[in-house]
Amino acid sequence: MGVLCSSFSCKQNQTEKAESSIKDHESVVHTEDRLLRHVVIFKFKEDSSEQDVHDLTMAFYNLTKEIPVIKDFEWGLNDSPEDLHQGFTHCYLLTFESEEARDSIYAPHPAHKAFVESLQPHLEKVFVVDYWTNP
Repeated sequence: MGVLCSSFSCKQNQTEKAESSIKDHESVVHTEDRLLRHVVIFKFKEDSSEQDVHDLTMAFYNLTKEIPVIKDFEWGLNDSPEDLHQGFTHCYLLTFESEEARDSIYAPHPAHKAFVESLQPHLEKVFVVDYWTNP
């Protein structure tokens, strides 16, 4: 029983240290050297052709030409050896300098809205995560 308590106590200390480290990271002030990443992962419908998916990817990329607050854009296909993708195949990463750029310029922009509308017939699911980079 004493070994179990010591083991539990050790794990509890590790958990407390991890939680403290996370809280320290969360309290970091957003500065010029941090960027806002907008991760968008798509699961396309099975009846969407490769050409449909290609055209949508190009349309997503072309938003960078119409919406200058998109500072960077990259994309790729799932290549994980783990079978945990749940059918999500295409990952897109957009970079913004501020939440205002993402929320007030990119999101309501007519080109973005038109892209989202063209995407809807082909999209089975979408997963989105946004985060601030840490220096």
